[in-house]
Amino acid sequence: MAERSFLAELRKRKVVQSAAIYGAVAWGVTEVVVTIVEQLFLPKWVATLAVIFFVVGFPIAMFLSWTFDVTADGIQRTEVSSRRGTASIALSVALLLVGTAGLFVLIKPSLDTPAVPENAVAASPNSVAVLPFDYAGPNPDDSYLGAGLSDELRDQLGRVDGLRIAARSSSIAAVEEGVDAKTMALKLGVAHLLEGNMRRQGNVLRVSVQLVDGASGLAVWNETFDRGRKELLNVQQDIAQAVANALLPDSNPAIAAPITEDATAHEKMLLARHYEQLALERETVDRYLLERSIQLYREAVELDPDSALAHSRLAGALMYYGDIYSAEAPAFRALSLNPNLAEVQNTLGKFLFALGRPNWGDSFARAVELNPNLPDALHDYAWWHWFNVAEDGAGVFYKRALELDPLNISRYAALGSYLALNGKREAAYDIVEKMQTLFDGAAAYRAIAKVLDHIGDVDHAIAWTVRARDAEPDNNLHVEQLAEYFVDIGDFSTAINLEPDLGVGLLFKMRRYDDMIDKAEELIFDYPEDTQLRVYLAAAYNFSGRPELAVRLIRNSGILDVVVNGWRATEELVAFTVLIDAAYAAGNIEEARDLITWMDETHYMGEAAYWWVSISIGCQSAILGNDTEVRRRLQLALDGDQLVWDPMLKDVACYQRFHDDLDYLAVINHFDERKEMLRNRLPTTLAQYGITL
Repeated sequence: MAERSFLAELRKRKVVQSAAIYGAVAWGVTEVVVTIVEQLFLPKWVATLAVIFFVVGFPIAMFLSWTFDVTADGIQRTEVSSRRGTASIALSVALLLVGTAGLFVLIKPSLDTPAVPENAVAASPNSVAVLPFDYAGPNPDDSYLGAGLSDELRDQLGRVDGLRIAARSSSIAAVEEGVDAKTMALKLGVAHLLEGNMRRQGNVLRVSVQLVDGASGLAVWNETFDRGRKELLNVQQDIAQAVANALLPDSNPAIAAPITEDATAHEKMLLARHYEQLALERETVDRYLLERSIQLYREAVELDPDSALAHSRLAGALMYYGDIYSAEAPAFRALSLNPNLAEVQNTLGKFLFALGRPNWGDSFARAVELNPNLPDALHDYAWWHWFNVAEDGAGVFYKRALELDPLNISRYAALGSYLALNGKREAAYDIVEKMQTLFDGAAAYRAIAKVLDHIGDVDHAIAWTVRARDAEPDNNLHVEQLAEYFVDIGDFSTAINLEPDLGVGLLFKMRRYDDMIDKAEELIFDYPEDTQLRVYLAAAYNFSGRPELAVRLIRNSGILDVVVNGWRATEELVAFTVLIDAAYAAGNIEEARDLITWMDETHYMGEAAYWWVSISIGCQSAILGNDTEVRRRLQLALDGDQLVWDPMLKDVACYQRFHDDLDYLAVINHFDERKEMLRNRLPTTLAQYGITL
């Protein structure tokens, strides 16, 4: 029978035996190749090529096994042993082809070039992302060394003229494991990737590194360094120089000095930065981690008192800890040691910003000039530019920071918020879509909610905050944020159910001024330096008929001494607006007008439809008696989608004479109707997300 004849032919020709031997050899050789590739840090295409070789060789080996026999007289062509044997050849060939096709389908995904995503960043030729180095040493206490080395390489290469260094290592760590080099390069928008692994055992330090071409996945350069235990600093220098030479072969690039020349101080700074980054990734300040970071930075400074970056990073950690005044000495010491380091200038800018001292914007600008590859400096300069120069130019720096750090959720949140508050809704929605695609987890949900709130979709912001709360049920900050969103849309009962002990800010937005004053007056004795608390209290005094108290409180707060050097935060804008309105309400009309004139001459005045700009400048125009400008600003407010704070529209003295004006009433109705629409839409929105409050 045909089937029996076919099986007889297979046994006679030893095809099954040959297939088993071939499979065993192929499997064994492939396993060896994969192991060698991983251990010697060879390009991954070597292993893929081995698999392709055995798949392509399979039908050839089976054909030879079918066609020829190995005998004592040599290799001879096999004769067909039955009439049906000839008919079975076609079936055997078909089976071989099907089997080979099946194997090809299994390996095809690894051969395909990943499709370029629509939002991929175009890669510049000399761009490189330094991926977190794997650490495989026996001591888990040394695990910080891999990420620390890659972070320092990133910063050091970022100071090389002609290179574009993308993505902080701690951000890249969020990418799922197993992503191939091509896909990673597309996500990061770079032409090259720098990968590495390291191991420290006994007195031996081994670091294996390779520079990979992002388009092909092939290694451009690779090397393994075997050094002494304390030679990590020298290895860092060698890697940085080799990478710069590979990417800029014709320019003889100079490598900047490392953070310190002392090997022990170097490792202390790596560990200090590790703890600091862990603290920065938390929703609230982790004082224990920051204290460990600060102590290590202090020890590094003692070991190498001439390291500008050691002093600068100590100052930065102290500021994040909240010890602003202690940061002054190391910040200015770093400046005296090396004023031409971007990180030093940026830290100085943050210190001057924190205390409201002059020229903090100049320091940020200088940092960007010194190193256009420093995302933090670009981000900080964008903020200053937006608040104090013009809203249009700030977007360039926010976008640049995102391009250089494309897997950092905070970069997306900053750019998305900027776009939303400046009327660029579609662009802001694009940012939200990218955030949803790239990120997951509570931190991402909070950031997405923030941008959606600034767009005006508060119902969707509530939905994403509920997701954040469910992802982190022990974090009460999510509940507090939910309560504020419900206050914003006018659902006070739900806000109270979520947060029975309402804070000062929520009481202010709800216009419960007497309750708010009672609570704020108690808190101000415990927190006398809380500027935001003073501003809210002054506003409540003003809106409840005690403008003289409001003027006195703001003038004694020191805010006026700060804003002369530039706007830093929303509470300063609120404070100045309340001061002007309170002076007007108290009958000091000329004082109020003088303040408006000074503000107009010394600070940037925006044109955005965002309610804060349109309503507050309309208020000032009313005090100046320019009713035409008042109505223009009120009409502009109708184009804004963000929800107004009711006290700043309904209770300010400057709009009292407009209470029967149709333009003014149209603005009030516009925002009231938006809040009602959002309340009515919220149940449907929550159902779309499949969540419950």
